[in-house]
Amino acid sequence: MLTPRRLTVAVAVLTVVVAFLIWQVVAYEWLAQADYRAVQSARRLVPDKGIFRFTVNFGLRGALLTVFIPLLAWVSWKRQSWAPIVGFAIVLLFQTGITGALKLSIGRELPWQSWPLMGRLETGELGFPSGHATNVPALIGYVVWFFTPSRSTLRRVGWCVVGFLTVLVNMSSWLIRTHWPTDLYAGNAIGLIALLTVIAFMNASGLSPWATSQQKQVARL
Repeated sequence: MLTPRRLTVAVAVLTVVVAFLIWQVVAYEWLAQADYRAVQSARRLVPDKGIFRFTVNFGLRGALLTVFIPLLAWVSWKRQSWAPIVGFAIVLLFQTGITGALKLSIGRELPWQSWPLMGRLETGELGFPSGHATNVPALIGYVVWFFTPSRSTLRRVGWCVVGFLTVLVNMSSWLIRTHWPTDLYAGNAIGLIALLTVIAFMNASGLSPWATSQQKQVARL
């Protein structure tokens, strides 16, 4: 159960994580230096990276929107409620806004752009944080939450799938050198902040599908 206290603690901790990663990247501290060593390792591991160029697409925003928007639009039409797709849109706008603002303000080069140098901080570069790493917990996480009953086995399985896809996208992006590891960690944290905040909003507004379905009420905005 996502109580207000748990929400506050979770968002506060995740915000501190993001702030810490920003400091590490901007000041080029030990974790940013570890990025360089991690990408060096990625160049030597798994010579054939074709499968990882495919699996990284599980975090591709365009692919996720192509699947989820028609699905949620159909559910909205069937339930005569805008709640399913509006909740998804809020998650999308929230995580895109935070990610975009940080990308523009920090301006970190991607590994393939700057190798063998460390990712430079330069206006116009969009490496930090990773959008792919943000999309998995935020967008896939929202769909899992919306379509599974609270405290059910199905929801627990859904969260395990989200966790697996998060690790898979992170590992794939690292191995094909499209992002530094700290880009990916920050993206994960931002995605979770967006997801938890919107879940709390939907629950507080009475728009959670499982909060109203037992009473056969239609959630409307």
